[in-house]
Amino acid sequence: MIKELKFRPQDIGNADDIKAVLSKKSGISKDKFIILRSYIDARKKPDVKICYRVTDEKLPDPSIPVLIHKDKRFKDSTRPVIVGFGPAGMFAGLVLSMYGLKPIIIEKGRDVASRTEDVNRYKKDGVIDPSSNIQFGEGGAGTFSDGKLNTGVSSDYKGFINEVFIRHGAPEDIAYDSHPHVGTDNLVNVVKGIREQIISLGGEVHFEEELKEINLHNYARPAKIEGITTDKGYYATDNLILAIGNSSRVFVREYSNLLGMTSKPFSIGVRIEHLREDIDKAMYGFDTALYKNIFAANYKLAVDTNTGNKLYTFCMCPGGEVVPSASYENAVCTNGMSYRGRDGINSNAALLVPFNPASESDDPLYGMIFQDMLEMNAYKLAGSNAKAPFITYGDLRKGTCGSSYTDIKPTYSPGAVPCDFNELLPRYMVETLIDGISLMGKKIKGFDTDSAILTAVETRSSSPVRIPRDKESYQSLSVEGIYPCGEGAGYAGGIMSSAVDGIKCANRLAESMLL
Repeated sequence: MIKELKFRPQDIGNADDIKAVLSKKSGISKDKFIILRSYIDARKKPDVKICYRVTDEKLPDPSIPVLIHKDKRFKDSTRPVIVGFGPAGMFAGLVLSMYGLKPIIIEKGRDVASRTEDVNRYKKDGVIDPSSNIQFGEGGAGTFSDGKLNTGVSSDYKGFINEVFIRHGAPEDIAYDSHPHVGTDNLVNVVKGIREQIISLGGEVHFEEELKEINLHNYARPAKIEGITTDKGYYATDNLILAIGNSSRVFVREYSNLLGMTSKPFSIGVRIEHLREDIDKAMYGFDTALYKNIFAANYKLAVDTNTGNKLYTFCMCPGGEVVPSASYENAVCTNGMSYRGRDGINSNAALLVPFNPASESDDPLYGMIFQDMLEMNAYKLAGSNAKAPFITYGDLRKGTCGSSYTDIKPTYSPGAVPCDFNELLPRYMVETLIDGISLMGKKIKGFDTDSAILTAVETRSSSPVRIPRDKESYQSLSVEGIYPCGEGAGYAGGIMSSAVDGIKCANRLAESMLL
């Protein structure tokens, strides 16, 4: 039996035991009911409803659609190797380990505890470690982008991924919340737990080890992999999953020709910040800080501007902060994150304009080159000291800079400096931001306030390249035995979709090893 339950915010927002409240209203005993979904219905403000869908029916085992080769026999072959330990590499490694295939995982960055220290040093002092930062290290970029698991990808694997996260310390509500959110403070423990599970099943995870060469049997197309060389040794393997993430500059430059990389459309923009309380009131009609069980409001917007370009929001971080996400020295790149509580003073989101590098150049790496140029220019514009350039919407709209709008403070660490974005972004992007924010203000009251903070530059929303692969086998079209995987290969965009792609690649690889 499935039941739909609705509450006023004051009736459940500060409840000490939500399950007890749901059990009482549904008539389903607390030890039997399962929450299927929770969401906030704010269509008729101020009559906002907190909604739950519950059942007493047992749910199917989420591992069934994932472990399709469970209990099957595999060839006695070389151990599979995975390069990259972000969501794609992590879940590929977990599935292969659960099959007993004992993968070897190579990660350029450091373990999550050491990586946290490196990220905090970067935020505090502006000193970046090119191998250990918000882009590189255990858990990938998503670890420090707060663990938002919402995705437009439809997959039977989501239940399994949620279960794995919950088993290793993520809050249970990620399985049913309409905006599932682990929180960076939880993720650092979750990714460590997944690593330990992989190792307990016979897998290996090697940190601070960098891929240097892909060794081939021959260079005719399609070539065939026979192993990899890292800065610490050689690994013979017939199967390599490339889960490199979207910031692996050195790898892309080295292997663009061998793997036949192509350019891929992506997006460029800035981070916009508002007061969390203002967004909450605009979306829900009340300040979520009044309730311990109701988190800061989310939004997702897209508009067609008068410039002919679309402007849309991405990776919205309620009650969060803007963080430094460059992966090399002398560059500024922004991202956003929230802790589990989502109770920071500001809420932020990426504001992005689609960009197709193929329209500018035939060079498949042009998108990456353009990203790097913007990031280095942002660094110089803000004073070449790791601070980021920012501007208020009022200044951007009026063509001024450094005015006294003080309602909202930029959260970017190591700091932000008022700058003229006309010296950084192409003019059409500036005009798209001006017009698009105004249009978004018609959808969310106050979104176009002159005090809104824009911090530049956001360039890493998705990979600027794609590594072509076969639609059935998922293997590279150029090198047999290589499986391009996840966001860096151009097949995902976020934690959940990357994890899904990692599972798909692991299953295709395992299938190739069946007796």
